[in-house]
Amino acid sequence: MNLCIFQVNLLKMHFLTFSLNFDRDAGLEEGRLCLRHLEKGTLQVWVATSATARKQFPESFHQKGSMIPPEYRVLELKFWTVNTKPISMKEKKGVEGNFYQILPSEVKTDTGDVRDDFGIHKDANVPDSMGCIVLTPERFQGFEKEVTQLAKEGKDSIPLFVTYN
Repeated sequence: MNLCIFQVNLLKMHFLTFSLNFDRDAGLEEGRLCLRHLEKGTLQVWVATSATARKQFPESFHQKGSMIPPEYRVLELKFWTVNTKPISMKEKKGVEGNFYQILPSEVKTDTGDVRDDFGIHKDANVPDSMGCIVLTPERFQGFEKEVTQLAKEGKDSIPLFVTYN
């Protein structure tokens, strides 16, 4: 591929970042899910969370039901990928709407623990999750609007990078 074409395609790239502080108090910590563009910078920021208040501590991402692991702690994973076409999970308690799958669907962390079933969805019951990235219904509506537009532009998926402080 011609380097100039590669650079132009790279500048059109959208990606997501999710960052969260490890548990600082007894409550559920909220992080930030950001839609970014390599050329335009940060386009949107939503408050979001992952896991339950009891599972937001360092190294908890190795355990089932805890925070989504950062990609640098997953064997052979350069970045997560979020599908822009949702899966309807209207009947699934806790999701009760669209689910944007995060791939790969099953991973092994660098300590050998297996994690699976990640996605981004609205929080339909209580403000926490079992490893997914969740947003309040109002914030999720904004997220869906942006992702739907990316799908209309022909993007089947976008990269996701996860970090914790």
